[in-house]
Amino acid sequence: MLNKALLSIDRPLGVAVSGGSDSTALLSLMAQAKGSDAIRAVTVDHGLRAAAKEEAAQVAQLCASLSISHDILSLNLEDGADLQARARAGRYSTLCDWAQRTGVAAVALGHTKDDVAETFLICLARGSGVDGLAAMPATFERSGVRFLRPLLGADRFELQTYLRTQSLSWSEDPSNKDPRFTRVQMRQAQPFLDDLGLTPQRLSQTADWMRAASEVLEMAADTWIAQNAWGDHGDAVFNFKALQTAPLETAARVLSRALCNISGNPYRPRFSALIALLSNNSAQTLHGCIAYHHGDTLRLTREPSAIKEDEMRWKITGPLSATHVITSLREADFTHIPDWRDTALVPRRSLLGTPVIWQNETFVAAPIAKPDPAWSASTANPLHFSK
Repeated sequence: MLNKALLSIDRPLGVAVSGGSDSTALLSLMAQAKGSDAIRAVTVDHGLRAAAKEEAAQVAQLCASLSISHDILSLNLEDGADLQARARAGRYSTLCDWAQRTGVAAVALGHTKDDVAETFLICLARGSGVDGLAAMPATFERSGVRFLRPLLGADRFELQTYLRTQSLSWSEDPSNKDPRFTRVQMRQAQPFLDDLGLTPQRLSQTADWMRAASEVLEMAADTWIAQNAWGDHGDAVFNFKALQTAPLETAARVLSRALCNISGNPYRPRFSALIALLSNNSAQTLHGCIAYHHGDTLRLTREPSAIKEDEMRWKITGPLSATHVITSLREADFTHIPDWRDTALVPRRSLLGTPVIWQNETFVAAPIAKPDPAWSASTANPLHFSK
């Protein structure tokens, strides 16, 4: 049931445990596979149900009985629109902070074959392409934290049977039966699909094939990028003519990759929005980025107004001290670099949002707008670095 190859890591591993059957089984199986001292459990209480505190306490009791360290983290979400998306984003952000704070090598999640099948149906209903229909990856990174899914080869019935043999109980989250949510609707439709032969096993098998196809398409994108695109001080730059004549899937894939990496948004923009970039010669904003034409190229750069206060995209090298402050370059800051046209490393539109170093409200440096031997600023290549 457990993909032990994913767990062959010397350092302690984190396990996200909600108290449901999937994550409870994951905790028990990992304790057997690696030993209690080699794992650390964490439960996220979204603050949406009073019963969640009791469920977290039950997980704490189970962890204590297994001699496993356990933390409970609390969110303060409110019910409303996009609840599941907001809950997912908050949960991952909280897990990433916890993983970095505790120093675990990775965080294991309890996603199963049933989750793969449900996600496949949701994406199919949305008209998703190959990547959307592909099985969720067994391992991925978010905000520098590695996540593992060791149970993708197991189904929920199999895991619940295992828990009964171990005399272990689990909690049932009532939101898993709430028909407001698309995932629940797909789950409730599954018995009817079973009669048509569209079982979770068959659906997840197709999703696995889509994952294999996605990997081939990623390799094709890598080859195209090596010949027609490059990173330039945080921007992604494309040979626009080559982009327009590329296979549509490749063009959308390389644009999507760059937009996600520049903005930090792990979710891809709509296909129709990507296609619009290929047919419009005017500047556009999309996915927290600005797309504009410069000579024979299309450039993607970070949209200044979308930059968050805590965004850490740039690595600054120089004589930094506690009195230095780093901000994003604004229109008013050009008064401090009147000769920027002679020295700037990128076009003006791409300068906005690049780093500026201040000391006691005194301008010190703007490494991209005005190169300085004492200071430099670098960021990951948006075409090669994957979120």
